[in-house]
Amino acid sequence: MSENKLNNKAATSDEIDLGQLFKIIANGFNRLGLFFLRVFLYFRRNALIFLALIIIGLIISFILSSLVNKKLKTDVIVRPNFDSTTYVYDTVDEIQSNISSRDTVFFQKIGVSVKDLIGFRIEIHPIENQEETEEETEQELRYLELLRNFKEESFVVDIVRSELTKKSIIAHRITFTYIDPEKGNQIAQKLLDYINDNSYYDKVKSTSRENAQLRINKNTALIAQIDNLIDNYTKTLLRDDSQKAQGSVYMENESALNISSLLTLKNRFLKEIEEKKSELTEQTEILSVINMGKTQVYKKPLFNNTFVLIPTVLLVLFFVISFILFLNRKAKELQL
Repeated sequence: MSENKLNNKAATSDEIDLGQLFKIIANGFNRLGLFFLRVFLYFRRNALIFLALIIIGLIISFILSSLVNKKLKTDVIVRPNFDSTTYVYDTVDEIQSNISSRDTVFFQKIGVSVKDLIGFRIEIHPIENQEETEEETEQELRYLELLRNFKEESFVVDIVRSELTKKSIIAHRITFTYIDPEKGNQIAQKLLDYINDNSYYDKVKSTSRENAQLRINKNTALIAQIDNLIDNYTKTLLRDDSQKAQGSVYMENESALNISSLLTLKNRFLKEIEEKKSELTEQTEILSVINMGKTQVYKKPLFNNTFVLIPTVLLVLFFVISFILFLNRKAKELQL
């Protein structure tokens, strides 16, 4: 009997605990529902005030936009040459700092009037390179594997250095923001000329162009040597009736000549000659201008737009004032 009583008490206790748990959950849902209901009532009660604040904000934004001149911009896509990326960024920062401080002496040397710099701004950002396709990556790996066969040659170091330099160069976008469309473009061109005017990089440019021309001449000589080896190989095959290993010929020193590798290397030398000729054409300045954009209206980000920002600020102020009044009312209730 005593055991039955204990079991009944345990079952009753469990039922009471479950009942209390369900009651707590129900109270929680009720409070959550009341919270949403109060929020809904708050918005419904102040709906006209919200609408009025939005309309007032739009009117203020319209008045401000009509009083302030519309900003324009020019996007210039450039490519720093001769490892000059750090120099270009520092120079752009220097120019913007002088614009902010209205440095008359600095801009007189460039030929720009400080009065024309009202609303003018210069910014630079990198443009990310597109990822290589699998086929391009495989070609690069095959080429590097091929270079291992000629690692003792001096030209291999120059080729690897050239490839690494090419990979490290990325395009950048310089954005000029201004008010006057005619003077803005003129100032932008003068600032680009100022960036390109540097005595140190003038020497680097001259040396780089000499090296590019030297690489073209060396590659041309190497291609001639490869053609000569292949020509001798062909003549040897025609003269010799004995069986040779396919794709190779044995010379007097018993070393094998891999014709397919030589042809691949020749094609790579030809491609590098084309690239070096392009460098001589493109890298005439520290900063190569890939595209000088046209003047366009400067579009601000969403929350920098006055038509969004001012109504948002008015609504936030109203919420803050309402919350302070609510806290003040609750504090008075506690004092009573």
